Amino acid sequence: MGEKCEVALEDNYLNNLELIEKARLEWLAAISLFNNASEKELIDHAIFTLNAAERRYIFLLKEARQEKERMKKLDGEEELNKANHAQF
Repeated sequence: MGEKCEVALEDNYLNNLELIEKARLEWLAAISLFNNASEKELIDHAIFTLNAAERRYIFLLKEARQEKERMKKLDGEEELNKANHAQF
C-alpha cells in the first residue's frame, strides 16, 4: 500500500473512532434521559431517543469491525505480494 493510502486509512480510522465515541456518549445520555423521565410524553421521547442512539452506536461498531477486517485482508494481500516478489 502506498504512503498516501496508509495516511488516508489512518485518518479514516481516527475519524471512525471519534464517531463511535460520540455515539457512545449520546447513547449514555439517552439512557440517563430515559432513567430520569417521569412524564408520559418525555418517556416516549426518551424511548425513541434511546433506541435511535443504541442503533447508531451498534451500526458504527459493526462498520468499524468490517473496516478492520478489510484492512486485515489488504495487509494480508500486501504481505503475500511482497513474499511473491521476493521469490523472483
